[in-house]
Amino acid sequence: MNKYCREQARDELWLMMGAGATAGIAGGISPMAAIAFQTSLASVQGVVVTRIAQIYGVNLIPASGAGAMAAAIIGMGGGQFLFRMGSIIAGFMPGLGLVVQPVMGATTVKVLGEVAITYFEHKYPHKVYRPKTSQRVSH
Repeated sequence: MNKYCREQARDELWLMMGAGATAGIAGGISPMAAIAFQTSLASVQGVVVTRIAQIYGVNLIPASGAGAMAAAIIGMGGGQFLFRMGSIIAGFMPGLGLVVQPVMGATTVKVLGEVAITYFEHKYPHKVYRPKTSQRVSH
């Protein structure tokens, strides 16, 4: 049975949300919690967009790929700004950041992932997922 790229991307997005939550937990440990959280979350977001592009078979290196990444991030718009501001504020409040930052991290990753999936699904509607298989090398 065929699986569409959007389905595979959403299946993997749930796992990637864990990385966003982990960024929040790691940010809550540091004395510079808000800065650590933002830095690690930015890295996770880059990985999310890159992985979703890979699922769709898109290489982000060419200029069109850079445009896809920019469109996904810009598509977040004000929601992304509000999530970041809320997480920064929570990071400066001892104790609250340990609870709020993991939730904000997971939510931010989910929203960005959904925007990226929507972008790629619009560009490549109903594309069937073809996982890359490793090829055996004979010696």
